[in-house]
Amino acid sequence: MENLNGLQQQKCPYQAQQAAGTAITTPAAAPAVIPDITTPLVSTTNQPPVVGTNNLGLINSFIGTWNSPTGANATGYNVMPLPQTDAPSGYITKNFPYFEEISFSAIAGGAPNREGQYTQASSVLFYEQRVYIANNADPNGAQPIQNTLIHAENGTWLYHVIQNQVEGPYGPGFVPDSNPIPVQNPATQYNKQISVPHGVSVLMTGGPVASGTGNPVFPTADRTKLPFTDPTIIDPSTYLTQQLSTLNNQGITVDSYSSITVSTNNEGGAVSNINFETSFGKVLSMTTTWYVENLSNGTTQLQYIQNIVLQFLINGMPTQFLHIDANTLQLVETFVPVNANQSWQNTGIAVQPGNTITVSYESGLWTADPQTNNGNLYDANGCPGIIVTQSGYPIQNINMGSLIGQVGNNAPFFIGNGPVTTPAGQSGPLKLCINDDLNAEYGAGLADNIGSLQVRIKI
Repeated sequence: MENLNGLQQQKCPYQAQQAAGTAITTPAAAPAVIPDITTPLVSTTNQPPVVGTNNLGLINSFIGTWNSPTGANATGYNVMPLPQTDAPSGYITKNFPYFEEISFSAIAGGAPNREGQYTQASSVLFYEQRVYIANNADPNGAQPIQNTLIHAENGTWLYHVIQNQVEGPYGPGFVPDSNPIPVQNPATQYNKQISVPHGVSVLMTGGPVASGTGNPVFPTADRTKLPFTDPTIIDPSTYLTQQLSTLNNQGITVDSYSSITVSTNNEGGAVSNINFETSFGKVLSMTTTWYVENLSNGTTQLQYIQNIVLQFLINGMPTQFLHIDANTLQLVETFVPVNANQSWQNTGIAVQPGNTITVSYESGLWTADPQTNNGNLYDANGCPGIIVTQSGYPIQNINMGSLIGQVGNNAPFFIGNGPVTTPAGQSGPLKLCINDDLNAEYGAGLADNIGSLQVRIKI
């Protein structure tokens, strides 16, 4: 999305001056406010979301809020062709480094597509994205450039599996299956739905997930297609390889990666444009690949590249152009489930040396013993009035059933409802657990525990 707010504000004076035959003077624009790219754009609910690789596949790794470096350290690059009739070639390009924030949130349920005998279960991530120009490429322009919002979109990622269909509106039984139900086609198991405020909606399908070790090999721009026939135009994929090279120079490597490619060119894909865009800036197709990269320092990063084929009228002829962007994203905040009936659970988050992480209770209820608290579940502060002293509990002299954490092999620490910062000087994988008799030394241990919590982790 190209942000034209500054131009729109001058539209009426411009027309008035044209009518009067007066010269037009464009006022200097004030610098853009530096955006906050750490606050989640999509909120969660107080209901436990459908999470886990069984329900969401690879996109389970997307959950949370991600951003990228600003200013001169920006890791994103965009090549955007634009029609302009008075340009010698009939078009111009608006190319720039960028930074962004994007939030992904799992919903508390699925979206079943019923066939009659079986169901295609769709697990859902909602997302919201904001993209900003990173540098002051045109300081004398009519619009503020650096830190200006240049693109915004929202949409969903879907993960499909085929299951038995429940009997009636709510079950509990299932429709008898006279024949074995089919399996989900892996080539269309993932979908991405996009809505952008140009009047364009996009549906991409794809799969299966590809995996590998070391640095991924990224798709490059086709230099036979406009505007990349101009050798001076940067291929955005080079920003991805440069970011990995920078990490390699710091001694950080990609241990492994998994990627998913979705496209409107695949079965079931589609694009819908409003009439104006169909005539003058039609989106013909879109393909994107997202990479989940596990780094040698214990962290995970996302990289993506997106290729949109546009059609403009150039000298009255429909002409195709490539609009490509790519970026690398770091996790800012995420949410993880912690189950009451499991011992230490790895969050997938590593505390880096010299840094700390903030952990807090978000939602959910659990119990370490259904026979206590009148059978009522409780939050992360644990069971009211029952303080444990036995050595079989990870932490003594706090409430039974409290939320606790551990960094690497260091001593466990109390979290409760929080927020609590990880202990200074500690580094390693962050694990979470219920404060209970983990080895069943004094009774049932974890076997009779009920419930789960949703926990917020801010990096």
